[in-house]
Amino acid sequence: MLSELLCETHVLEVIGDSAVELTGITTDSRQVLPGQVFVACPGQHVDGRQFISRAVEAGAVAVVCEPPGPSALGVPLILVPNARRALAELATAFYQHPSEHLGLIGVTGTDGKTTTTHLVTAILRAAGFRSGLISTVALDRGHKAEPNPTSHTTPDAPIIQENLARMRKAGIQIAALEVSSHALELGRVIGCNFDCAVFTNLDPEHLDFHGSLTNYRAAKAKLFAQLDHGKAKPWGRLAVVNVDDPSSQAMRSACSVPWIGFGFGENATIRGTILRANLASTTFRVDTPEDHRTIETRLAGQYNVANWLGAIAAARHFGATLEDAERAAAEFTGVPGRLEPVRCGQPFNVFVDFAHTPQGLAATLTLLRQQTYGRLIVLFGQAGHRDLRNRDRMAAAVAAAADLVIITSDDPYDEDPQQIVNDLARSFRQRGWRENREFWRIVDRRAAIEFSISLAHRGDCVLLAGRGAETVTTIQDQVIPLVDADVAHATLLREKSHAQSA
Repeated sequence: MLSELLCETHVLEVIGDSAVELTGITTDSRQVLPGQVFVACPGQHVDGRQFISRAVEAGAVAVVCEPPGPSALGVPLILVPNARRALAELATAFYQHPSEHLGLIGVTGTDGKTTTTHLVTAILRAAGFRSGLISTVALDRGHKAEPNPTSHTTPDAPIIQENLARMRKAGIQIAALEVSSHALELGRVIGCNFDCAVFTNLDPEHLDFHGSLTNYRAAKAKLFAQLDHGKAKPWGRLAVVNVDDPSSQAMRSACSVPWIGFGFGENATIRGTILRANLASTTFRVDTPEDHRTIETRLAGQYNVANWLGAIAAARHFGATLEDAERAAAEFTGVPGRLEPVRCGQPFNVFVDFAHTPQGLAATLTLLRQQTYGRLIVLFGQAGHRDLRNRDRMAAAVAAAADLVIITSDDPYDEDPQQIVNDLARSFRQRGWRENREFWRIVDRRAAIEFSISLAHRGDCVLLAGRGAETVTTIQDQVIPLVDADVAHATLLREKSHAQSA
């Protein structure tokens, strides 16, 4: 009954009889089903109130929005001071507060969120816990991981709460949730009762949305502030922070719960030391106050060891051990689209990676440069609706490591992809790079991938950066199917066939 749910959010006015039965809550007028409540949220570009009539026609039994609301609606209208908060609170109440009955880990940061979320789930499972996750690439409710069907790193509140409720029903004990700064700023995780929050790192990103690095940092810290609220659960609460990152202090300061630091320096409680490394595996030692262990992982790079350390610290809060982490590492093969190799018997390496920030690109390229004896060929671009100031920083990171560069489209949305490519090309020209000899502009990403691979010789390495495991690219109003790994695989097979024919 809607009237019962309204007791759990701030309501300014109810117009009509709110004693209606409901089947769900949604904020997308295109997906309204009969019996649902439609919450019209304000957006960056579009106001959800524009679609109230469409939602009612589709069968919405009530509408929630900020004033002013429409007149003569024909269904109950609930006016609230903050529609996004109301959406999260109503969804949490509708699904009966599922996170109060689960252990819940939130992972935030600029880079490493997805991998850390998957790693902590793997460690908990090795420790015998039934665990689930919600990440950029996957939903796993304890049975089998499925691709995340939403366009958000962190889905809207009704989807989060529905999935947590399904996990609870399936007997999941602990869930890990990847938490973006957008989700925190837009209130998507209001109603999530976190037991542990993990901070990976911070680098300027999404400043077009947040306005400044200070605001971006403050948005991330909201996850840690939530640790001070909510119903107490058996595990207690813990903040886990990367002490090698200066922004870790802001996360610790946002809450009053105990904290633990991970990293590679002496001040890290969970400290890592890399012993051996190549593109196929990394061996590292992890030291805790109680124990130490040497762990071999199939993930490459210091940044992935940092992800392991953060995951170990979080899993340890629930009782997992370093032995559990060692078992998890023996089985964990990686996250789709995170330095994912594409192999068709070719005498050079091809990797697909999600690296799309200056910091993420620099970390991946440093690793590949160290492990490549031939040329490093890098394909990249910048997605639309991103901080324009990052374009030159991304170009600088690529120019510092690459031998050849292909600049291409990367989910431009409603920005002009040619303009984005031109801006990046300007940065290379200013650094003395020669177009059509050391770098190329190919806006069509499929053609750009094919060209990148055609340049490769024995011993070279091709990095297809920016999109990872994404399955579609959005250009203006067109959503176009595109999987970088699939294009690369088809190109390699075609070249292999041509070589055999020759």
